[in-house]
Amino acid sequence: MKRLNAPTCCPSELFDECVRGLSNAALRARFVVQKALLESANANYATSSAAQTWCKLPRALHGHPDQVIVGNLTKGELVALYDEGMVGSRGAARKKYDEIKLLAHDECPYCGGCGELVEEEGIGTIDHFLPKARFPIFSIVPANLVPACGTCNTGMGSRFPTAPELQPLHPYFDAPHFFDEKWTTATVSEEEPVMVTFDVNPPAAWSENDRQRVVQHFKSCKLRGRYRTKVASDLSSIIAQRKTVHRDLSPEAFREVLKAVADNELLPINGWKRSLYYGLADSVWFCANNFAA
Repeated sequence: MKRLNAPTCCPSELFDECVRGLSNAALRARFVVQKALLESANANYATSSAAQTWCKLPRALHGHPDQVIVGNLTKGELVALYDEGMVGSRGAARKKYDEIKLLAHDECPYCGGCGELVEEEGIGTIDHFLPKARFPIFSIVPANLVPACGTCNTGMGSRFPTAPELQPLHPYFDAPHFFDEKWTTATVSEEEPVMVTFDVNPPAAWSENDRQRVVQHFKSCKLRGRYRTKVASDLSSIIAQRKTVHRDLSPEAFREVLKAVADNELLPINGWKRSLYYGLADSVWFCANNFAA
């Protein structure tokens, strides 16, 4: 939905900083011994990212914190490297965590800003694109850490598809057309009160795999309902303006007013606001209606 630049922090340095954040000295020593094996995870992740084949990476069992994942390190210990060594750290690892959250500039990349990243305490969340519950070896791989709103982070859960066409969009590595081309739609009801329904209609030129991926992403992030809840204030404002400051505009002129917002390149092209305004501008009925009492 929104392309982001990948974190620039050095994976090897981040590993060292996370290990220093662990309170158990014996566990720290075991991580140091296994550093080379864990660093190979970065290379495996990069290879999968280049081919968009994350779903083919080996995954851990559901639950089973004692499952050995690499060397003599268990799933639970690899998760702790993130939870305690990074998130719970008071040192450099926590600073890197906070820097990654800032990459999104307060707009969740999964839902195009539908969910807010800034919470009451002024911080957002970080999502593991490959859930650490199933892919614990990637728990602190910077490229796997994506700033996200709480709704998307929770909604993604610990599951990850096993089929390429069902994979969610990766804000760092997926192809530009997912973020630059329009694939959402908004249909306006031709009656009052005005209702707007959001859906997906990918370009016909896309591969079937890519078409299915955006359909699944839209579904996984529950964007149909979430977009619908965002439009009320804008829709009320637009109708109020049509009754007042824009009451003398022709349908064609009013359409241009709507298109000016729809074409705003500062907003995600498939986010709720641009999708809404494209839908309104495309509705002959809406543009012609002066909403007179």
